[in-house]
Amino acid sequence: MELRSRTAGELLRHLQETQDQFATLKFQLANRQSTNIAQLKKLRREIARVKTLLREDQLRRTS
Repeated sequence: MELRSRTAGELLRHLQETQDQFATLKFQLANRQSTNIAQLKKLRREIARVKTLLREDQLRRTS
């Protein structure tokens, strides 16, 4: 499902899930349980995309 078609609630839920995955992967990398640095980059960008969409929605509602 494309991010732009999701509601604010769905985006917030997706943001929380992605942030949890990011924290888990970062912990695994620190403990050398994983070496998937590319996944870390992907999750960081996904978090930024979702935050951008949430901010756009917030600005659209206030104007």
